Amino acid sequence: MTITNKQSGTNVHEIADGIYRINTPIVIEGAGGYSFNQYLIMDDEPLLFHTGPRKLFPLVRKAVGTVLPVESLR
Repeated sequence: MTITNKQSGTNVHEIADGIYRINTPIVIEGAGGYSFNQYLIMDDEPLLFHTGPRKLFPLVRKAVGTVLPVESLR
């Protein structure tokens, strides 16, 4: 696992060959912890399946950049 942003705790983990989980933990006051996960699939045309809020995208983009050039996403 690679932590790509120490402040947010965003991290990247290869969960299967060519499939990466990008995880950003979130603390919700009064509700405890929660996390948003995105999945990066490496293929001829790499795909990012983004399931989190838009405000997390800069963290996700930085994490994707540790695996491949962001411009190569379809």
